[in-house]
Amino acid sequence: MSSTQEFRRRIKSVNNIKQITKAMEMIASIKMQKSVKTIAEARAYIQNAWNILHEFSKKALPEDHLLVNPAGHTNRTVVILITSDRGLCGSYNAEVIKKFENFEKEECPCNNNEKVCGNFTGSCDVIAIGKVGAAFVNRYKIGKLIAEFKGFENNIALDDIIPISKLTNGEYLAGHYDRVVLIYSHFVSSIKQIAVTQKLLPISEDHIDTEEVWAPAEENEGIEYKFEPSIEEVIDGILKQILRVQIYGAVLEANASEHSARMVAMKNSTDNASSLIDELTLVYNSIRQSNITTEISEISAAAEAMK
Repeated sequence: MSSTQEFRRRIKSVNNIKQITKAMEMIASIKMQKSVKTIAEARAYIQNAWNILHEFSKKALPEDHLLVNPAGHTNRTVVILITSDRGLCGSYNAEVIKKFENFEKEECPCNNNEKVCGNFTGSCDVIAIGKVGAAFVNRYKIGKLIAEFKGFENNIALDDIIPISKLTNGEYLAGHYDRVVLIYSHFVSSIKQIAVTQKLLPISEDHIDTEEVWAPAEENEGIEYKFEPSIEEVIDGILKQILRVQIYGAVLEANASEHSARMVAMKNSTDNASSLIDELTLVYNSIRQSNITTEISEISAAAEAMK
C-alpha cells in the first residue's frame, strides 16, 4: 500500500503546478483584455480601409491592372502565417497550422504547376510570424520558408509591420507572386477563435473566407470618384499603407486569440489540478485512516496479550 508520505509529496507537487497555472491564467487574462480593446478600436478602420481600396480598384482600375489581375501568371503564392512564439495556449497554433495545411493542399495554385516551386514541388512560399509556424514549416517541409519574424505579443505598433509589408508588396509588384495570403486566428470571443484565410492580393471581393469575420461592405453605387493627379498615383500612395494596415489587423486578431486561448487553457489546467488535489486528498485520508485503525488494533491486541 502506498505511504501517506508519497501522497503528501504528490499533493504538494500538484498544488505547486496549480499556483503556476493560476498565475499564468491571470497574466493572460490581463493581456487579453488589452488586446481585445485594441482590436475592437481598430476593426472598423481596418475594414473601411480595405473597402476604400476595393472601391477604387473596382471603379477606376483597368481589368488588366496588376492589383486586380496579376500579369506574371507565375501560379506562385506567398503565405503570411501567424502563430505564437510559445505553447501552452490550447489548440490555438494547431488550428492555424491545420488551416495552412488545408490551404496548401486544396487551394494553393502552386499545386497546379509542379515546376514553379523549385525543390519544394507543389508548395507555397511562407513568411512566418511566430516561432511555432516557422518550426512547423522547417520540420515538415510543407511550404518553403523564405522569412521568419518574431511573434508580436505586446505593444504592437504599425511600424513593426513595415518589414513584412515591404517584403510582400515588393515581391508581388515585381511579379514574383500572383497571390499574397494571410492565415491567422480571428478573435470572436474569449472562448471562440476562428482560423481564417485572408486574401490580401490581388484585390477582390473574396477577401476573408469566413462570413463571421467581417460584415459585407455597403454598396456605393452611383458615386463618382475624381482622382488628382491620377488614379495610378493615388493607388500607389495608399496601397502600401492600406496593405500594411491589413497585416497589422491580422496580427492584432492573432494576438487577442493567443492570449484568450492561453487564458482558457490555463484555467482548465487550474481546474484539473484542483480536481486532482481533491482526489489525492481523499485517497490520502483513506490511507491515513486505515493506518490509524491498524495501529489501534495492534495496540489493543498487545494490551490483551499482556493481561
